[in-house]
Amino acid sequence: MKVLSRLLAGLLTLMILLTACAPAQETAEPPTPIVKTEVVTVEVPREQTVVRLSGWASSPSETALLESLLYKFSVENPDILVKYEPITGDYKQALLTSIAAGTEPDIFYVDIFWWLELATNDVLLPLDDLMAASGVKKEDFIPSLVEAFTYNGKLYGIAKDFNTLGLFYNKALFDKAGLAYPTNDWTWDDLKAAAAALTDLSDPQKPIYGFCTPPDPGRFPVFVFQNGGSVMNADFSDTTLDSAAAIEAARFYTSFRAEGIGALPSDLGEGWQGTLFGKGQCAMVYEGGWLIPYLRDQFPGTQYGVVMPPAGPKGEGNLIFTVAWGISANTKNPEAAWRVVQFLTSEASQKTVLESGFALPSRASLQNSEYLKNNPNVAAIFNGSFNGARPFFWGKVGSDVNDQMGKALERIFQQNQPVDEAMKQAAEAIRKAMR
Repeated sequence: MKVLSRLLAGLLTLMILLTACAPAQETAEPPTPIVKTEVVTVEVPREQTVVRLSGWASSPSETALLESLLYKFSVENPDILVKYEPITGDYKQALLTSIAAGTEPDIFYVDIFWWLELATNDVLLPLDDLMAASGVKKEDFIPSLVEAFTYNGKLYGIAKDFNTLGLFYNKALFDKAGLAYPTNDWTWDDLKAAAAALTDLSDPQKPIYGFCTPPDPGRFPVFVFQNGGSVMNADFSDTTLDSAAAIEAARFYTSFRAEGIGALPSDLGEGWQGTLFGKGQCAMVYEGGWLIPYLRDQFPGTQYGVVMPPAGPKGEGNLIFTVAWGISANTKNPEAAWRVVQFLTSEASQKTVLESGFALPSRASLQNSEYLKNNPNVAAIFNGSFNGARPFFWGKVGSDVNDQMGKALERIFQQNQPVDEAMKQAAEAIRKAMR
């Protein structure tokens, strides 16, 4: 019996093991759904090229205008990061210090008054090749502005904006005197005759002079040009202020005050003739486009017009005050820097500059813009660049030239020094400074 019991127990154990090792019965499962996957391409942004840009911050309006243009550039050119680094204080000195240290920005303002010393010392990058590669032509810009920044046949800057001088005239005073308003066809004779007719000294508390002539080197050279003369010779190696053309221009310029039909700002207790024009004490003045917003803000009731300066015996003449975008010759990213300059001087950007009312653009095509058609006073300043305008630039001793011109005119006005003696004295002083 014990043997049988052990046999039965073994069989039972075997049956349990076989049952445990039997495969589980398969059950029906729902089919696996087909999942459609979409391939998403993620574009990894390229590394940005950093371009540093500097200029002076002359006003909040100028800064805001530039920053708005740079923002538009960043949207259209995400691969370039422009770092705007405005310089306060003595801009030229700060720039020269950074150049000496090799830390100058890639792009910076270049003033017409001292740009040549940078070009001749290989600080500025010639732009001709970059322009040609991008299809930008010199003919796209006002010719006198191209010439202003050209040295040895190469262009070293694109003018960002400019100003010339115009003849501002007070309409109310012309109406009172029964005179027709000036036109772009006026001559020196017309200017002299109108100044005499407009002068009214009957009220000692508010004398009115026909044409104000400050002892200003930023006004007088226009008359020299109109008389066929110059301030310096072609290569700026000598002054020509003692030439017959310059002396005769000085004689005409100072004749208004000598004849009692013109005045200096100091004669009327002001430092600037623009203020006297707004007050109605100078019926006519030579000023730039900067007078327009000044009159709008300070003398909104003054009704005035602007025409180009009257022609002299030898034709038209004007001065150009301008600043260019220059690129450092040491920039590590010349192509990127040029793309920034190209954008800032494009027709679209320059149109924005024009319509802001802040400055005049350098693109020649904008001469026919609707803005200028609707703003004839601004148009007169703009068109002055096409009519005998020369850069406000006298070479390496430009500061001495300006200083001596001003002193010569002061001696004529205040000390009654003969015109020819005053101009010859100025010329000798300039030559001494050049030695």
